[in-house]
Amino acid sequence: MKKLLIATAVAMTFSMTAQAANENTAQLKVIGTLTNDACTPEMTGGGTVDFGTHYVDTLSATDTNQLGKKDLTLTINCQSPTKVGWTIQDNTVGEAASITIVNPGWNEGDDVWTSDGRFGVGKTAGGVNIGAYAVTLNQNGATADGKAASLVQGNKSGEQVVWSHFNAGSDYDNVTNDGASAITLTTDTGDYLPTAFTTGVFPMRVGLAVQKTSTLAITDNTPIVGLATITLRYL
Repeated sequence: MKKLLIATAVAMTFSMTAQAANENTAQLKVIGTLTNDACTPEMTGGGTVDFGTHYVDTLSATDTNQLGKKDLTLTINCQSPTKVGWTIQDNTVGEAASITIVNPGWNEGDDVWTSDGRFGVGKTAGGVNIGAYAVTLNQNGATADGKAASLVQGNKSGEQVVWSHFNAGSDYDNVTNDGASAITLTTDTGDYLPTAFTTGVFPMRVGLAVQKTSTLAITDNTPIVGLATITLRYL
């Protein structure tokens, strides 16, 4: 899989220099970049998920506080049918609290508690990790060009990419935070190979939890800020 930049340019420059009394030359310079970047990702709300304001005195001092979940959609639009996937990587490495996010997705009872499933939301003024969120996908809601599609993921095995059903072998619907797995769509029953599409729709749900207030020990307004990068991968 290659990550390609959006850049195409061709330029020519001519310069006239005197080589001899009655002789002129012209120099030609040609530059350019080949690209396969024909797709654009879009997210509802510009990719911002706002959980609003929560008053500390309404939160638990003894238990992890579950602040709910919000829905959004990732849509990938391509100029022509393209095999493309995406990865997501947490930009706040080391800032996810070691807590459990209860049922952040569509599958009841699928709590997220492992380090590779938690994304950070910053630290308090005292350096305490505030909490964590999980990103989940609706495995029954994805579409490719308006048709129902299955989620698949590709992982490197040596120099090869091995494709499988999204989170094969489990009912979990959360994505990992390390940018290692490429997620895309297939419309072929029983086939895990990616499908080329013009418009791919990936319904998402984000669940957020913060630590007990006795651990946070905050006295001032404290922002909750999580940031992750979604990168397109051409397949």
